[in-house]
Amino acid sequence: MKNRHKRNVVLALGILSGLLLIMNCSLSSEKARWSKVGRYENKRIGFSVEYDAEKLTRELPPIGPFIFRKQSSEEYPSLAISAGNPPQGIALKNTPGLITGSFPRLIPGSRVHGVFNQKIYKLADKTEVNYFEVKWNSGSKELSTAFMATLKNSLLITVSATDKVENPVEDLAAIVKTLKFDIKVDEMALRAEGFGKDGRFIRTNSPAFNLRYPKNFQDRPLQSGQIFNAGIPQGSPSIIIAIIPLNPDEDIKGQLNSQAAGYANILKSVGSDIKIISNEVIDNYKEFPANQFEIVWKFRGQIPITTMVHAIAKENNAILLAGHTVYDSSELLDIFKTINLNP
Repeated sequence: MKNRHKRNVVLALGILSGLLLIMNCSLSSEKARWSKVGRYENKRIGFSVEYDAEKLTRELPPIGPFIFRKQSSEEYPSLAISAGNPPQGIALKNTPGLITGSFPRLIPGSRVHGVFNQKIYKLADKTEVNYFEVKWNSGSKELSTAFMATLKNSLLITVSATDKVENPVEDLAAIVKTLKFDIKVDEMALRAEGFGKDGRFIRTNSPAFNLRYPKNFQDRPLQSGQIFNAGIPQGSPSIIIAIIPLNPDEDIKGQLNSQAAGYANILKSVGSDIKIISNEVIDNYKEFPANQFEIVWKFRGQIPITTMVHAIAKENNAILLAGHTVYDSSELLDIFKTINLNP
């Protein structure tokens, strides 16, 4: 990849790569308050978090850097877990400033009052974590959030629990401090759905394929329907892979053609000025029908982005290879060329 002097971009349709956290502590006295314990397990990174399943009953879809979200029927208390690429060289002790500095962008109109009770310590497996509390407001609501943050495997992992300020912050701490790196990562199982490591992506389930990508690409949080999401730490370029079911009783080429409009619609959640500038049948993949479409748009109405997508039909599914860049889209096509559809 060439040296670049353009501004850094945080992209990928799951933007803002690091913001809330994760951890590993056993708080038996606090957990005893929960008559029904919920448990989130992340088998890609290898950690778990527990929570009060009687209070946190409503699961929200993942968005941006967030990979898991739960809240009560009244919105608060709430739990959010995120994993993303931190700014290069950031120290664990400085993560509170990074996180609170993101509040105005993530929650327009919010105001941070201060960071309290920060403490860095080690979990049972020697992972170093940073616990801290934040007092802030959102509109007329005065809130407290307990955070646990750690830097692990080139990721900033965060777990946060939020409630109204009048409720005990100790209840929030009891949630985030259940974080443990206690899940064994099973790469064979991950490869079945799709798993990238050291510049090579492999999927063994139908439709099976593999693909090579630049080794300096780092994993990003998966959003709904995605099986791979990675890019350079600065943001652009990045690639996303998704699997979309096709109806075998309907025209396959027509269904591939319609993917352009569907993808453009998805981009509306993070961008504007969205234009499909091309959508055509290609024969790059021999016996596998495919369409290539190109979309230009502006991230948050400001940063011009080019999105190039190949929609490839295999075994009643569309494999969507999507690349996003502020540079020349030819580098995305070079990645697409590495796909092996007959592994």
